[in-house]
Amino acid sequence: MAIFVLTALYAAVSLATETDEKELGFWVEVQKPSGKPARAILWFERDVTEQFGFFAFAWNESDGYREYLAGPTWKPFKGLQLGLGFGHETIPGEGSGARRIFLLDATKDDINVYVAFERGRASGPWKKITATYALSERFGLGIMHATGLGNGPRVEWNVRKNIQVWGTLLHDRTLETGNGIEKRTTALLAINFSF
Repeated sequence: MAIFVLTALYAAVSLATETDEKELGFWVEVQKPSGKPARAILWFERDVTEQFGFFAFAWNESDGYREYLAGPTWKPFKGLQLGLGFGHETIPGEGSGARRIFLLDATKDDINVYVAFERGRASGPWKKITATYALSERFGLGIMHATGLGNGPRVEWNVRKNIQVWGTLLHDRTLETGNGIEKRTTALLAINFSF
């Protein structure tokens, strides 16, 4: 996993410096949640027409979890994109199975809302929701929810046009059988390169 992450980072930095004027539709993100495996996400997106396109992504974790999804996208009007994808996931020691995803990405002025709902037999349902407000070209604030991690504030720093660092403190309350409610806080730091 470490070799994959370092290779992805090197490729992203190299290509990002060469392609400032036109992005190729790729982004690479490395995430590290406290107390959980590191993650690397590779995303590709391409418009075929003004309204229709496709996306593909791979998600790998340092504990061996892998997920690959792809599918069509649709922009019914400016500022809204919807996507539906299908793929496969593998959970080390537990098995693998089909997985599907629904995506919504909406932008209006300085506000962005991103929603991803996933479902699959191997690991079950998962969702991520973010709502952010761009304070300036460099900084953004918002809120985030991620299954298994919780809810909390999100801070974004655009280092350059194609490099973003973001972080969050997510609070989760889980009902434990016979033990009441367990409260957890997870810090998550990520760096994203687009090219």
